[in-house]
Amino acid sequence: MDIISLVFAALIIFLTLAWLTRKKSDKKSLPGPTGLPFVGYLPFLTKKPYIKLQELAKKYGPVYKIRLGSVDILVLCDFNIIKEAFAEDAFMGRPADGPFELSDETIRTGAFLGLGWKEQRRFSLHALRDLGFGKTRMEAQLKEEIVEMLERIEEQRSEPIKISDILASSVSNNIASLLYGSRMKYDDPRRKNLDKLIGNVGLLAGAVGWQMFFPWARAIMTYLQIGDNGKLSRALEGIKEFSRKEMEEHEKTLDPNNIRDFMDRYIIEIQKREGQNTGFHREVLLDLARGFFGAGSTTIRVSVDWMCLVMAGFPEVQKKIQMEIDDVIGRDRFPTYKDHLQMPYTEAAICELMRWKTIIPLNLMRSTLEDTELKGYFIPKDSHVLAVLYVPDHDETLWGKDVHDYKPERFLSKDGKKLIKPEYFIPFSTGKRSCPGKPLAEVELFLYFTAILQKYKISMPPGKKPDFDGILGIGLEPKKQGLKIEPR
Repeated sequence: MDIISLVFAALIIFLTLAWLTRKKSDKKSLPGPTGLPFVGYLPFLTKKPYIKLQELAKKYGPVYKIRLGSVDILVLCDFNIIKEAFAEDAFMGRPADGPFELSDETIRTGAFLGLGWKEQRRFSLHALRDLGFGKTRMEAQLKEEIVEMLERIEEQRSEPIKISDILASSVSNNIASLLYGSRMKYDDPRRKNLDKLIGNVGLLAGAVGWQMFFPWARAIMTYLQIGDNGKLSRALEGIKEFSRKEMEEHEKTLDPNNIRDFMDRYIIEIQKREGQNTGFHREVLLDLARGFFGAGSTTIRVSVDWMCLVMAGFPEVQKKIQMEIDDVIGRDRFPTYKDHLQMPYTEAAICELMRWKTIIPLNLMRSTLEDTELKGYFIPKDSHVLAVLYVPDHDETLWGKDVHDYKPERFLSKDGKKLIKPEYFIPFSTGKRSCPGKPLAEVELFLYFTAILQKYKISMPPGKKPDFDGILGIGLEPKKQGLKIEPR
């Protein structure tokens, strides 16, 4: 009887494994281009990989596989497919081989790589909301920073201004204020050092991005601290060390009855969870703070930079926005975010810029946390997943045949009085892991842009034309171009 039971159990196991194998084999094989030995399709991506990936989708379909180096990437090139995938926990992971080094504690606890991000996100949103995130307290801090930025513009406007240089330090200081509780003065040596480090990370991250497709090369170059990899590692460590000093000072002066900023909140949470199996650790806080600077400043800086260039290239749009500013705000009162409710054309111009230039054309790489499927394709655990956000922004079936034109009216109702944001407009990505900083970003972008146009007219220097060809780094940035800034 024991032998019969054993044979029967073995048969059940065999049939189960056969069924599971058959189930996987029934799934369609992912299509995709054939690359070269060792490097895969990497040499063919060009300097505008988002456009090349869009072209490949026309041939292979909106879901396909591409091999870059030694890594297979699942590419998503359709709004509905991106939406479907990013609504599932299976697609919520982050690969550990990204360009930004994480602490051992962050990797061990899965604070950002696995589903631990949910707990970190939930806490961060609650903490920021309690600190005035999206409220008048935050606007007061932004006003102080924007006023100083306008002073810098006034000092330099006798010559064509490369406004990105002024914006970079201004926007990063907003993040520092949010994290550490106070803003740093423009000439503060700590601020200048931090600005330099953040700028270096932005430049170097794109330069070493290819290394994630050659893990063995990255391991060697990281260990030896050579080339751009070594420079990026030192810049990231510099930002982390800046935050470490702030954290140590916060720990010395911490008063649970007087919470000053995000760092205070997080330190208190670490203390509450001491001894528990948790993702809240000091090193995780430092990685999180560094992420705030990367994600929280790039989108705003690049978007405002683009908007100023667009105003120089589309003077008729600039006039309409300034008429709306004069009607709603006037020339003297500082803008408030509440004003945006009465300024549909200004909002439409901002939305159209974010669609037209797709500030983040390639979504941050995801990885699958378990075996799953998508549109009939079997997707194994630990697959790299790349959503090409440029594609829905330039899909003629969604936006019309003039999709490559800058046209704010596409975000307005027929009478021009109401802003309309379609579901497929996703500048901050979509789904459960979309950008948590969206509320702050929308306020910052509106206030920076309207404050500049309230005071100044923007144009190109005589004999110059705007170059709207972007450069891909962390985001799609405009080339540095001098702009003529004149008082209105």
